[in-house]
Amino acid sequence: MTTARMNTGRMNTGRMTTGRMNTVQPTAMMSDRYQRAFTIAVIFLVAGWHLAGAGGQLVRDRPAFASFPFQALMWLVMALAITAGSALVLRGAPGWGPAWAVAVVALAASTASAAASPAGQMLAVNWAWGSAGWIGVLVLLRRRFAELACFLAAEAMATLGVQVWDGLSRTDLAGFLAVLAWSTGAQVAVAAGVRALDVAAGQAAAAVQREDAARERAATAEIIRAARHARWLALQESAVPLVAELAAGTADPGDGQVRIRCAVQAARLRRLLAEGDELSGSLVHELHASADVAERRGVAIEVETAGALPQVPGPARRVITDAAIAILTAARSQVRITLATVAAGIAVSFVADTGTVVRLPAAGEGVVIEQQQDGGMLWAEARWNSQ
Repeated sequence: MTTARMNTGRMNTGRMTTGRMNTVQPTAMMSDRYQRAFTIAVIFLVAGWHLAGAGGQLVRDRPAFASFPFQALMWLVMALAITAGSALVLRGAPGWGPAWAVAVVALAASTASAAASPAGQMLAVNWAWGSAGWIGVLVLLRRRFAELACFLAAEAMATLGVQVWDGLSRTDLAGFLAVLAWSTGAQVAVAAGVRALDVAAGQAAAAVQREDAARERAATAEIIRAARHARWLALQESAVPLVAELAAGTADPGDGQVRIRCAVQAARLRRLLAEGDELSGSLVHELHASADVAERRGVAIEVETAGALPQVPGPARRVITDAAIAILTAARSQVRITLATVAAGIAVSFVADTGTVVRLPAAGEGVVIEQQQDGGMLWAEARWNSQ
């Protein structure tokens, strides 16, 4: 029964570890997934505008152009810029150099197309202005908003410069401002909307992560409580018969073996009360608690630490403290315990004047125990490796 309950505690601890590893939802990736979805939506928007909007206008106004092949070439250059920009943003937010290289290519193609448009009809047949602006939105989407504003302003000034070169009238200026407000307003609105959705996605991912963490903490607390209860029942099964024997008079308190049994049970009880799976330095705390009974017998005990000690899992700590209880119970006058950090875990060394060979508990839970007897002195080491 004792073994079954202890195994139940270990299984619960294993479930706790598995729960930490198998998170319900990889919340750390949620925001990135949403951002990627928004990016793909912008790519479809830009490509669709260039293909259907700009391409359709270019074909419709074909007779108005002095050189249609040149306009078609500029359209193709922008299509390549969209392809390159899409590849950049799908890998993540592009750096300043690559993003602006694509933006400048689009700006140059737009300006060249406007300059090659028939004078007096530039605004009516200029298909490139919108495409260049959308390319800027694509490659500068997740860079500073000021960069997108600078690009759109530069594009507007370049188009206005071409119009001034051709001869700018009040009607032309009014048309320019109308196109500027419609085209640039839509592009700024899309960029601002995507940024707002990015923020909302990040907040949603953070909220889900906090909710998962709260559920995990509650489940962990329940598992720890159940494991400690199982250990408490196991301790009762070994301590209650001893108390019953003492009460019935069948066990003699003057018998050395009975005193050893009492010391072991008292040390285990103090260790159970001292256990704290979520506290730093739990192993040191539990060793001190286990040593208290031996100190009451007049045994001089030293507990020393060397270096910053790692956190040792509860099952491994119990193997180490079981060995410590066996040594402390058998010690005659002195015990020295040293805890030291090793490459992949912790080593706990014991030196005690036991007089006789001490039978240490079996190793396990990643703990390896070695011992040597030299006359009346016992040397033992319990080493736990995290790997």
